[in-house]
Amino acid sequence: MQPASFSEDVQQALQHVHYLSQAIGGRGSCTAQERRAGEYAAEQMRQIGVKEIRAEPFTAIPSTYWGYALSFAAASTGLLIVLLSDGLGERVLAALLSLAGVWGFLAETEFAPSWTRWALSRKESQNICGVIPAEKDVWSRVVLCAHLDTHRTPIFYSSEVWYAAFTALVALSFLSMAVGATVLGLSIFLDWTSARWVCLGLLPVQLFGLAMCLHADFTPYSPGANDNASGVGAALALARRLRRKPLKHTEVHLALTGCEEVGDWGIAAYLDQNAEKLGKDAVYIILDEVGLGDLKYLTADGLIFKHKTHPRALELARQAKRALAEVKIVEGVGLAYTDALQATKRGLMALTICTVPAPKSGSVTHWHRMTDTLETLSAKDLENTLRFAWTLLQLVDQRAAEAASPSGVNLNGQ
Repeated sequence: MQPASFSEDVQQALQHVHYLSQAIGGRGSCTAQERRAGEYAAEQMRQIGVKEIRAEPFTAIPSTYWGYALSFAAASTGLLIVLLSDGLGERVLAALLSLAGVWGFLAETEFAPSWTRWALSRKESQNICGVIPAEKDVWSRVVLCAHLDTHRTPIFYSSEVWYAAFTALVALSFLSMAVGATVLGLSIFLDWTSARWVCLGLLPVQLFGLAMCLHADFTPYSPGANDNASGVGAALALARRLRRKPLKHTEVHLALTGCEEVGDWGIAAYLDQNAEKLGKDAVYIILDEVGLGDLKYLTADGLIFKHKTHPRALELARQAKRALAEVKIVEGVGLAYTDALQATKRGLMALTICTVPAPKSGSVTHWHRMTDTLETLSAKDLENTLRFAWTLLQLVDQRAAEAASPSGVNLNGQ
């Protein structure tokens, strides 16, 4: 089903990774570097011969930490008010501020509307889009997605130990807001004056969360070779192959998104503008961190609430895995979130492909670190990604041909 060699495609992908991660470097959301990465991608599409190349602008909050910082600030301010003056009015206000913190935090993890998003200013970003036509009539559509931006490099991503400790402490910080709202709420009706001592115990935990959020935005952006120049490079390499060997009945769309690292703003804007015309049966293949480690596809995605991957997307992935028995491919739940989350929440067929260093392999992820450079990538791991993605594309096209009506009616209505 798949071509014998992907060596040329791997070299093409690595050239893109080199330019994005070294010539441009850190590509923070809504920054000039992110825009420059988009311009580079658009030029590469033109050289490849991709059709309908366009930039789709949108606005986004340029930091993933601002919303969380506001949530912690609101809740901790309420605790401080009670510590300074423990009257009934103060406890009512503090309870409301703690509830606002809980709402803001949870909404941010789900990319849902909340007071934090309404309060924060936005900046311009863009998605870079294009189309690779099918060889014949269009009976199915695939969207190849990869994000252009990179994350900051706060201390809590500096090692696996730091990250585990930070994750636990942030969970505790969120729990402290929920406990604070509950205790303060009960104290309003029970006249429980000792609630202020509970507040005293909760305050340091919430201030820790606030401090970590504020710290993060003073750190540099990662060069992002694996996260996610590798995904962009792989998408462009696949686009080049598709122009030479187009799918028979499947139209392939490219969506290189901005602002993934700050809450999936780019893919949300892309879906708002394009999902309806692409149709509910379009398959979204997300390439995110695909150059270092064992090949993996996600069965669920999300920060706190894990949203299950569409069953038809999983079926497709498992079929591709069986076709590539010689390649080690694992499946599992995602650690955080990817661009697939926005599509999955809308009931669309989205599948994230990534790579993860195997346990005890000696490799580290370099995730959100300054060490995420070209030198850490594996050509073999990148090749496995390309082979898997190409197999998925072939399977989608094969299914489209098998399901096509004898009348030859296609998705373009021709």
